[in-house]
Amino acid sequence: MKWWKRLLFSAVSLVLGFVSLDYLIYAFRLLTDARNQTGEYAKEDIVGQLLGAFLFFLWFVILSFYYYVLRKSSNQIDLVEWDEKTGKSRVRKKWFDILLQAAFLVTGIFIRWCYLMFIYLPAR
Repeated sequence: MKWWKRLLFSAVSLVLGFVSLDYLIYAFRLLTDARNQTGEYAKEDIVGQLLGAFLFFLWFVILSFYYYVLRKSSNQIDLVEWDEKTGKSRVRKKWFDILLQAAFLVTGIFIRWCYLMFIYLPAR
């Protein structure tokens, strides 16, 4: 992958990770019906729970699409190596770009979590 593509994907991964935490917290609140204080369920609660489940599913679809775009944008050439033990050649997949973007995604989630824990919540 060229350096400018890697930089662009790194920025997208960082922003996606940063936004993902709030998105997942919102979806989890809808899924568990966190605003219901009475313990009684109405039809609106079930619709909200279904919306929360759909939002979780949508997040996984978005990440799957992002993974697909990363695989198509990264190098398509695998490394063929000679294995000394068996005497046969083996193919190694190139996973560096995928792992790098996953690290940036987790870093974005961690940065948002640190912001929430150390800056936003103690100020309240």
